[in-house]
Amino acid sequence: MKKLFLFVLLCFSIFSYSFSQDTDEVAQVVLPIYVYVGDQAEIRYTFRSAVDFFSGKDSVDHIQIQNPYQGLEDKFSVIKSELYRDGMEYTLRIVIVPWTVGTINFPSFNLNDVIESNNAVVPEQSSELSEKALFSVSLFPISVKSIVEKTGQNQIMPPVPPLFLPGTTYIIFFVLVCSLVFLIFFFRFLFNFNSFRQKWKMYLKRRAFKKNAEDTIKKIKKLLKSTKLTDIEFCSALQSVTRNYLEFRFDYRFTAVSSSGIKKAFEEICANDIPNVIALSVEDIVTMFVRTDYIRYAHDSIDSQLYPPAEHQAALLKHERKSLTELVLKAIECFEKDQEQLEEENVY
Repeated sequence: MKKLFLFVLLCFSIFSYSFSQDTDEVAQVVLPIYVYVGDQAEIRYTFRSAVDFFSGKDSVDHIQIQNPYQGLEDKFSVIKSELYRDGMEYTLRIVIVPWTVGTINFPSFNLNDVIESNNAVVPEQSSELSEKALFSVSLFPISVKSIVEKTGQNQIMPPVPPLFLPGTTYIIFFVLVCSLVFLIFFFRFLFNFNSFRQKWKMYLKRRAFKKNAEDTIKKIKKLLKSTKLTDIEFCSALQSVTRNYLEFRFDYRFTAVSSSGIKKAFEEICANDIPNVIALSVEDIVTMFVRTDYIRYAHDSIDSQLYPPAEHQAALLKHERKSLTELVLKAIECFEKDQEQLEEENVY
């Protein structure tokens, strides 16, 4: 009799344990911990059951289920509802958006009723097992907090403009790229500042030389067109314009050099070695100064009366004004055209 009692007690304990495993062992997790109005919240309800809700779907680990809380949209909205399986353990995952503050009490529902017929089929079993398959789910209540508790603001804030206007994304990206390129060139400029400074000085120097040459050419052409000047006045003016050009161009005081010392001045500038590229132009300049000096200072002298008159008279021949100005213009063109070559040879 005692052994029979112990056997009945053991069977009852095993049956009670199995039943509690099937129906009573449940756990619920809410993410995030604090739920606010208008925010999404995920409810994970885990339970164990001997019923195979995935019958005929052995290759899948989760299925979609129908909204178990239809008609409660004024309190919360169901975004997604799924059922996951791991052996005999199931997890019901429901994502909601609450619309009211306070505690939400979820009404019970039959899990078998909300499982979509195309995802799961409840097998035909004995009446006792079928009754267990009608699994009732009762989610624990959750508390929904007001957004005021989250932000601490109890007043409506003024509207804030968007950080990015629609359609300006590409413009902002373009500005960022341009800024990056600018920074690269800026730092490169800083690292090579001395080199850039030398190049800038050289650029300004060449620009000044070019302007000096252009102004001189204009003055000479204007001088050639003038018909009111005497030969002596013309020669004096031509020498003055040429001296000013040479003085600025070669940074040498040509205004203080006599006509006979012009060639010597060029030799000093070129370290006693006048390059071939300007040698002829230097000779043309010297020829112009010698001839104009003779016109200026030999007037009414004995030398001006020597024979033949064409070679010794202190007056310009026909078209000689043009030939003298062409000598100067040709020399200026040579000095400016061969500037880079002369700089490489350290002429000036």
